[in-house]
Amino acid sequence: MRPTTLGICALLATAVLWGSNHVVARAANGIVPLAAFVFWRWALALPIMLAIAWPSIRRHRALIRSEWRDLCLIGTLGVGVFSALLVAGAYYSRAVEVSMINATTPAWVALMSVHHRDSRLGGVQWAGLSIAMLGTLLIISRGDLTSLTQIEARTGNFLALAAAILFAWFGIRLRRYSGRLPAFTLTTVTAVFGTAIISLPYYLIAVYVLHLPVLATVPGTEVTAALIILYCAVGPTLLGNAFFIYGLSVIGPQRASSFLYAAPIASSVLAVVFLGEILRPYHFVGYAMILTGLVMVNRRRSE
Repeated sequence: MRPTTLGICALLATAVLWGSNHVVARAANGIVPLAAFVFWRWALALPIMLAIAWPSIRRHRALIRSEWRDLCLIGTLGVGVFSALLVAGAYYSRAVEVSMINATTPAWVALMSVHHRDSRLGGVQWAGLSIAMLGTLLIISRGDLTSLTQIEARTGNFLALAAAILFAWFGIRLRRYSGRLPAFTLTTVTAVFGTAIISLPYYLIAVYVLHLPVLATVPGTEVTAALIILYCAVGPTLLGNAFFIYGLSVIGPQRASSFLYAAPIASSVLAVVFLGEILRPYHFVGYAMILTGLVMVNRRRSE
């Protein structure tokens, strides 16, 4: 099989794995405590990631040592806080909506990049951002924009939106390491910081201060909880990152990013089949607006 074909297959697998992440997290609510889910998915994946990345980490140790403060910040916010927000969003909202809101990340990247000379937005791009944001608000409000004032009823969606914005910042900050650190090495190093500084303390506080369950919320569901966490650790966390990085290296970042728009589609199908969630007209309209806006944002500005 040609490398390009393998890269495309890897990216399609990434979309399915990352799309399933929201569905599994939604299903885990009531089975796995939030802090345990956030911590154990990385705690199980990291030893394997470190074993794979270790030779590269050793080769680039001088750079990692000199940039450790910046890498620590990136990992703390872009991995630790982001993971907690994303999983919390799925815990407290519908998987369909969380995945669609997460798809707005490229729009936030474009908005945060406007201060760069080569990233200035023209009228079409600004219109695209407006359409994408309106589509996002339509999904957050579940078809009724006037309900946005009822923040407590939309907590999960607002957490998902915060996660999308934070991940956009994460992607922008990683650009300075392009060509300096291999992508998988960078992912692993930042994940170590994020897990050590956010996920582990969050879990320890939940268990030893708040006296929440170690693994399973309901006694007798330990095996189910362990299988849920194991899937998320091996699937979306480990294989999802590995497949995406491989596909990106084969077909390039611009083409690779377009495959991620399939993640909400995969998530929607899985949520309907396994969770019984119902797709409403505002879901289709909102996601169509997001996709339309992102196409306009990524359109080259004519000088």
